[in-house]
Order: sequence, then C-alpha cells, then structure tokens
Amino acid sequence: MRKDVLIKGILVLVVIALLTIVFTGCFGIFFPTTGTVYISIANDNYWYDIYIDGVWWGETDGLGNLTLYNVPIGDCYFEAYDTSPWNLYGSKWQYIRYGSNTVTIWVY
Repeated sequence: MRKDVLIKGILVLVVIALLTIVFTGCFGIFFPTTGTVYISIANDNYWYDIYIDGVWWGETDGLGNLTLYNVPIGDCYFEAYDTSPWNLYGSKWQYIRYGSNTVTIWVY
C-alpha cells in the first residue's frame, strides 16, 4: 500500500514538472512563436523606418534592406516611412510564419 502512494506521488510530481515546462519559458521550444523577416523596399534604394503593427523595429540600410528577428507569428501590418524630406510611404499586410519570411514593400 505504501509503495503505491509513493509511485502515485512521484507520478504527480512528474506531471506537474512537465506542465510547468510546457507553460513557461520552454514553451517556445515545443511551439515556436516567432519568425525571421527579411524586408526589402522594392522600388527605391534608400533608408526607411520600418514599423510592424505600429511599433518601430528598425531602419533599412541604404539599399532598402533590413533583417528582423523574433517577429511574432501571425498577420502583421508592415509600414515603411522614408527618412528623407520626400515623405515616401508604403505598407503591406502579410502573414508571418515560423522560419524565414520575405516581405517586399512598394513605396510611393
């Protein structure tokens, strides 16, 4: 009888430990939640501020390219604002998945 209680207690502890791992910081190991995004400005070679869902993520290089890491998976709204007085702008909705994603934005 005592042996059964000990085995059940150990089993409960193992289940609790596994649930803790799954629902805390190690959750991303089993179910990735971010992707890498390669942004390019299609019709201009200049510096652009890049926003995702209204939040600034960085600035493209002089060729209009930017690599972003840890972008949340799901539908994202990308915006490119020209940093010069020309005030060019472009935007695009795109679904981001785990792994590599390429986002091409046209500016006008």
